[in-house]
Amino acid sequence: MTIIEPILSLAQGCDASILLNCAPGSPCEKESIPNLSLRGFGTIDRVKEKLEEACPGVVSCADILALVARDVVVLTKGPYWDVPTGRRDGRKSVAGDALNNLPPPFFDATRNLYQFFIPKGLDAKDQVVLLGGHTLGTSHCSAFSDRLYNFTGTMMPDPSLDKRYLPRLKNKCTSPSDTTTLVEMDPGSFRTFDASYYGTSPRADRSSPRTRRS
Repeated sequence: MTIIEPILSLAQGCDASILLNCAPGSPCEKESIPNLSLRGFGTIDRVKEKLEEACPGVVSCADILALVARDVVVLTKGPYWDVPTGRRDGRKSVAGDALNNLPPPFFDATRNLYQFFIPKGLDAKDQVVLLGGHTLGTSHCSAFSDRLYNFTGTMMPDPSLDKRYLPRLKNKCTSPSDTTTLVEMDPGSFRTFDASYYGTSPRADRSSPRTRRS
């Protein structure tokens, strides 16, 4: 998964709490199941080090995350936008915050909308826009293998999966217990920020009437 600012902001706002290391015996957001596939922490650390050398104590980690998210989009041929700064860094990171606030991959769009997005002041259009963030990056097979091999305990694939795409996914994720294989979230275009995800994703924004209209 690519570190995208809006998703990281769902737990406690954009306070960079995802960057905090865990204290002994106190699981933090980094160790929470929804965040185990996040990468790029070393890059953020190096940016912070350079900024501290140039202007100590001025730029927060939260602002760095927001700016880096924008720059990643630009570098992958996406649009540029101005990023307001002035965010403050959080001082607390709790694993449960991620579990309780980040939508899991096994919920459909309607359930995610009402359980995670609307309570945060976001609507169906916002959800569809955020789904587009999947145009970049990869996902572990374990995040969706149940839909390939044992959907809702039926020992069958999810019937909503595209029948042409299902064999391709099974060819990559050969076992329900595969926890290491990575699959492109936007096949053939996972390094480019574009709109192709909406056309190639088996479900993308089409599993809910409300998101289809958006």
